[in-house]
Amino acid sequence: MKILVLGSLGNINRYYLPRLIADGHDVTVITSSSDRIADIEALGAKSAVGSNRDADFLTRAFKGSDVVYLMISGINPASGIDMWQSAIELAENYKTAVQNSGVKNVVNLSSVGADNPNAGILYMYHFAEDALNSLEDVNVAHIRPVGFYSNLFADMQSLKTMQTLFSPVSANIEHSWVSPIDIADVAYDLIDHTPAGKSTKFVVSDWATGNDWLKALAENGIEAKYQQIPIEALVENMIKLGFHEDTANRFAQMSRAGESPDEFYASLRATDYHLGKVKLEDFAKIFAAIYKEER
Repeated sequence: MKILVLGSLGNINRYYLPRLIADGHDVTVITSSSDRIADIEALGAKSAVGSNRDADFLTRAFKGSDVVYLMISGINPASGIDMWQSAIELAENYKTAVQNSGVKNVVNLSSVGADNPNAGILYMYHFAEDALNSLEDVNVAHIRPVGFYSNLFADMQSLKTMQTLFSPVSANIEHSWVSPIDIADVAYDLIDHTPAGKSTKFVVSDWATGNDWLKALAENGIEAKYQQIPIEALVENMIKLGFHEDTANRFAQMSRAGESPDEFYASLRATDYHLGKVKLEDFAKIFAAIYKEER
């Protein structure tokens, strides 16, 4: 098959791309940086340099592909960009490019919360889902991962300086976490065989509370305490870091939604979600190794 993917050699792509290439597929990787060309071609893939904000470029790149893999990317919230508006614009670009290129199979990296108006910033992923679902005679498979383990790296500095994890979410509330390795397994399967019609697959690696995370850290030699902070403090800090005010408030709403996990994960638990193999204890070992290296 002729396959085109967005996301360059990012955290998910780098796990499934070698498998697709080894299977003999003709793979093209879109990257925004010419610096990535050599690495992409070293894998055995082709490269296409351009922006996901350029619908004409995307249309040309998509043309002739049997399947394309899409994601909302290139948004740095600390740059002050309005993430909500960016998601709207990218959704329209992707719809236009798929429609005008004649692609018939799409795999779209979305997120948990894409179907929940109360999920704050995560609900922005519904724009791409809705836009792609509106296309007739196009098979679209949405991947909805949960919170990335890598988000926990944001705790690194406070652990080192204050031996404390700060979060607006209670320590005893269970949330789901995911590794890009497990997302890549699902992406590979869906790219290799995109189901007919419109479909959704949630991806989870493990379920854990804040207290579980503390325990996993302690087992790897990192002692810490957990301190719940007011959501208002989270918003204030985000704005200081350069976040657009609307973006910061939507992140705050995501945290509020997280305090009601039964509602937050209702649609996920109602499906046959993919439960991956990378558990919290596995990530804790990776986290601890980096923590100790950087001390």
